[in-house]
Amino acid sequence: MPEAPAKPSGLPDTPPNVAAASREAFAAWVDEEPQGRAFGQVLVRPVPLAGYHLCHIDDAGSVDLEIHDDPRAAREIAKLTGEGEYRPLKSSPNLRRGWALRLNGVPGLAVAMNYLYPAGIIHWYLHREGRLEITDYRENAARQSGIYKRIQRLSDEGVQDAARACCEDAVCLKKTLWNVDSGTPLEMDRGNGHIPCPEPCSIFVSFARRVRLFEREKKRDLDAAGLSPSEKEDLVALVETAASGAGKLDFAREAEFEKPLNERRLRYRRLTLIPKLHPAQAADNPNE
Repeated sequence: MPEAPAKPSGLPDTPPNVAAASREAFAAWVDEEPQGRAFGQVLVRPVPLAGYHLCHIDDAGSVDLEIHDDPRAAREIAKLTGEGEYRPLKSSPNLRRGWALRLNGVPGLAVAMNYLYPAGIIHWYLHREGRLEITDYRENAARQSGIYKRIQRLSDEGVQDAARACCEDAVCLKKTLWNVDSGTPLEMDRGNGHIPCPEPCSIFVSFARRVRLFEREKKRDLDAAGLSPSEKEDLVALVETAASGAGKLDFAREAEFEKPLNERRLRYRRLTLIPKLHPAQAADNPNE
């Protein structure tokens, strides 16, 4: 079994006073807006004398929802997509719909939010206070070991493309705060949400490993047309899917980066393969 990438430092030993302060600050922030606050894909609405009501933001006007009074129900809600696929990254924009949580106090609100967006309200609080520690890519990569140690050799361009493919709002709702290193900012849409991302997560580290493999291919395995084996594999998979008449891409699972039809992998190909195949189109759309 492959060694797992080193986990981000995050907040493994969060002092109780910080956890309590973040709970109270988050509840006060929600209470300031009677119509509720959007946090990721969750609408958190204060209910006078009753506590808090949580639901998917797209279910704000729905009445036919599955009601839960136990904040721990959020664990199961966050586990799978609406199609029943496991969600390894809770900040992906694929939270299932059809549920509501009725919570009677601040502690229950914090429990539910920590299942829906682990460490989200603590990171939100510390960022608002100016105390959230940021770890840039190079520092994070330096502590990786085993098969993930190779991400230390990922080029700056590779880090930039990996971040655009893996971290923008289309695939992750966190606001990316880290950079390549202290002197090299990420050149990407960092997102507009309230959940900060202080350092590369394990999903990104795993994706960066795959991108490093792509970079190595480009140096040694190009064919006469200038394509690497994995680029040809991805193109064949796309053509076969289109020719099957399915009408909709059947994406690989979220973290299956070794498979051609993985969404983040395809986003990476848009950044790197289209300029190679169609330079004029890339020049006309420099930010894509």
